[in-house]
Amino acid sequence: MSDKSRTRTPYSAEEKAQIVLAVLHHKTSIQKIAGEKNIAPTLVSLWKKQAEDAILDRFVSTRPGRRKVEATPDDIKDELRAARLEARTAKTRATRLETSLKASKARVAALEAGIRDLAAVMGCKLVKATRPRRKKA
Repeated sequence: MSDKSRTRTPYSAEEKAQIVLAVLHHKTSIQKIAGEKNIAPTLVSLWKKQAEDAILDRFVSTRPGRRKVEATPDDIKDELRAARLEARTAKTRATRLETSLKASKARVAALEAGIRDLAAVMGCKLVKATRPRRKKA
């Protein structure tokens, strides 16, 4: 066991709110702010989720009024979870597509370099293909 004993740092509600608002307003990423505050990123994520759930709970009407609430808080939370999952899936797919695009561009560049080298060896001159211009009517 290490000589250092871990102590928990108490964070006030205001500090938590500032951290969560910074993340929600995309002023900074969860990892960046967690590193700055020396907090585990999972804790910041937990605070963010708690804040989102509290916001949803706050806007669910429990009083009888002109409008009836059709969705229960559990339905809203389920929809939020589904939206989060969809966003994560889309972000993962976008990252994969970006990686694939970079790899494709690298392959194209390598093929173009190979063609230039081959043309130089063969003594040919490469001419860039151009499309015929359209005549204006």
